[in-house]
Amino acid sequence: MFGTLSATLIKCQDFEAMRAFYQDRLKLPTVKSGDGWIVLDIGSGRELVLGGDTGGDAIAIAFTGAELEPAREALRDADPTEIEQHSTMHRFFVKDPDGNTVLIID
Repeated sequence: MFGTLSATLIKCQDFEAMRAFYQDRLKLPTVKSGDGWIVLDIGSGRELVLGGDTGGDAIAIAFTGAELEPAREALRDADPTEIEQHSTMHRFFVKDPDGNTVLIID
C-alpha cells in the first residue's frame, strides 16, 4: 500500500555546491536534472534528490509505488495533504510524529 522507501530529498541553500559534492566528488550518477534540482542514483534502486520539493523542510523521505487512496486513508489521522499531480506522478505529503516530511508517491 505504501510502496518502497526509495528517495531522500534535500533542500539546498547552495545548490551548485551540493550538486558538485554529491555528483562530482562522490561520483553519484545523474538520473535526471532540471533548473535547480538533480536526481542522483545512490544504488539499490534508491535516489538522492537535491533541490527537490521537500514540503518546506530541510530533508524529506519519499515512498514510491504506493496505492495513494488507501495509503492516504490509512494515514488520515496524521492529516495528509490532498493528492496532487507532480510531473508525471501523483503524491501527497504527511508528517511523521517528529514532524519530518514524508512523501507518498504513486
